[in-house]
Amino acid sequence: MDALVLIATIPVFISLYGVIKKQRFFFLLGYFLFSFLVVPDEISRYIDSPDISHILFAVVFGLQAILTFPNKLNYDGTKVFKSFGIKTMASLFLINIIAVLLINLHPESLVEDVPNNGQTLNIAMIIHGVFALIPLVGCYLMLSNKMEIKSN
Repeated sequence: MDALVLIATIPVFISLYGVIKKQRFFFLLGYFLFSFLVVPDEISRYIDSPDISHILFAVVFGLQAILTFPNKLNYDGTKVFKSFGIKTMASLFLINIIAVLLINLHPESLVEDVPNNGQTLNIAMIIHGVFALIPLVGCYLMLSNKMEIKSN
């Protein structure tokens, strides 16, 4: 198994921890760290073989890094914060669904000359699938008022 794949699972567990403990900081930190794994990797792959899908991946996950820059803001229950949170989570869902689709559309450009590249692609799709589902749980918690309101 590719070492990068093993390292990529760490941010998944950080985000899952954030959802389970309902701590926004860890939820965002997992996505942010994952973006920092994907963006440099895709830029280096673009330099090696100028395939536009690598730039597309880098840009999409650069946007994810911007959206998920960790901060210590607490959920205050206001409509503005709830609206912003839902829009952010919907964006994270779309970014990772796009990643799953890109893996399906351009598998040859994502894994070159790697042993067990089919297995690596399946693991990458699972990671992005989990990253796509986690924000849906967060949206559910926000919309059903199951998020703990904290004051700054």
